[in-house]
Amino acid sequence: MIKRFKNILKSYKKGNTLSETLIALVIVGVVFTISMGTIVADYNKNQTVVRLKKMYSILNQAFDRAVAQNGVSEAWDFPDGLSERGSYYFFENYLKPYLILARDCKNSTEGSCAYTFKELDATEKALNSTWTRFFLNDGAFIALQTNSNDTYKVVYFYIDTNGKKRLNVVARDIFLFEYWIQNDAHPDYVGKLLPFGHEYSRSELISTTNPNNCNNTKNGNYCASLIFKDNWQIIRGYPWAQARYVVQ
Repeated sequence: MIKRFKNILKSYKKGNTLSETLIALVIVGVVFTISMGTIVADYNKNQTVVRLKKMYSILNQAFDRAVAQNGVSEAWDFPDGLSERGSYYFFENYLKPYLILARDCKNSTEGSCAYTFKELDATEKALNSTWTRFFLNDGAFIALQTNSNDTYKVVYFYIDTNGKKRLNVVARDIFLFEYWIQNDAHPDYVGKLLPFGHEYSRSELISTTNPNNCNNTKNGNYCASLIFKDNWQIIRGYPWAQARYVVQ
């Protein structure tokens, strides 16, 4: 990049006028700004993926240890339906012993435990009390919710890779995962931590056909699946530039 700037400047000989020199400097400035913007964006994408992989690994290890201690997850005492008490019961018994926490918010929606963010399409969202939430020792924020009926038992996870720091936007620093305890329709999902929307193809994930899709007109809940399918990379087709909204 620096070599390119030097070549531009060298093309203007000593006898050039002041206006010509200023034009050259403007061109250099524009090229530099564009190049730096690309470098910064690539760095931020890489750091996002690094943090996301770390959180994914931490949760996977916690589940592995829970299975080693309590037996296969299908036999766990799983709460019925969707409830505040059920989510915390699951967390306290099967995950909390295997995580290093900075803070356990339980199901509080008050003070620093309140959590508001924006979806990819800029819709504001706040987690209600059915979500158990906690901070890990590295500052990351995780919220989980259990839900079940006669045919399935599932745990949903919102992972904010940098905690309550900015941006707090789905697809930029917030990603949705699921862990299946029971799934009669897809028994092969059971016992796996999977990105939400993993069952769809890449083209389906970035289309406008589903409200959860990784598309700037949708909520972005499937964006973790897009990163997952792209071998833990953020590449072409990912709506990075659109996920720019900031919650104050």
